[in-house]
Amino acid sequence: MSYDLYFYKKKATHLPEEKIIDYLNNNLISTSESDTQWFVENEDTETYFSIDWDEPAIEEEDIDLFESFSDFDYTHFTFNLNFLRPDFFGQSAFGFVDRFIRDFDLYVLNPQSSIDADNPYKPNHGDLYENWAAINATHSERLFKEYELEYYPIDKSNDFYNFNLNRESIQESLGENYYVPKLYLFKTKADGKVITLATWTEHIPNVFPPADYYLLTKNYKKLFKKVEESGLISAQNLNNRFGHLLEDFEFKDCKIIHPEQASKAKDIFNLTKFEYTLKEFAERLPIEKVVNVTPTE
Repeated sequence: MSYDLYFYKKKATHLPEEKIIDYLNNNLISTSESDTQWFVENEDTETYFSIDWDEPAIEEEDIDLFESFSDFDYTHFTFNLNFLRPDFFGQSAFGFVDRFIRDFDLYVLNPQSSIDADNPYKPNHGDLYENWAAINATHSERLFKEYELEYYPIDKSNDFYNFNLNRESIQESLGENYYVPKLYLFKTKADGKVITLATWTEHIPNVFPPADYYLLTKNYKKLFKKVEESGLISAQNLNNRFGHLLEDFEFKDCKIIHPEQASKAKDIFNLTKFEYTLKEFAERLPIEKVVNVTPTE
């Protein structure tokens, strides 16, 4: 179940396929090894979409469907984004799609459109995102139980996405003396609650995104052996034990511990008792299971 777009140009417009291919190669980082597909996946946000080049149609039915417009030529490039996803999948994808349409003066055949599903048209900036988001919400609500989806409020979902989207740039700005962890979504085993989790290892200088729980990893010597152990503490426990060593960070609701304070945290860190082990407390929640609506009753 996906949202599909087909890109068109005005007839007599000179737009070689090679020019579009160069544009996609220069503006997208594809994980596909195919020369005809640009599968774009962000490792930090776990969002993805694809743009494909399709062979010219040979079946009469396909020719009538895609090649029969008097004012437009089909570029043979298409866009695909799945439904039943968090809203931020659309935020990630349609920013590029809007630029792609603008830069090449393209039109779209949009079978999902409430404006004109049978003819190419020029969408306004943001229209395609809003169209996908509305349909995505409807499908997610209707199929919530059938696909065993998990609800996560859109405001929290967007904060989760925005931190992970900027994680790499924050890391680059701070340099190698700090670590900027990714935020993860987990589901508690006891009550099925969706939670966020971040990591902190060996009391090193670290950025703390606004997570519900933090996975601490200790490395120390015991009886001449190196011991590594990890476990969870809540955000409240983190603040109670280390709050006096943390400072507000420039990114929304984040904290940071600087090198001089991190060294002071060593003893407290190693004496901190874990509240849970990750394995017993929660399991990783696949991003494909997360939506921002509740089910239809």
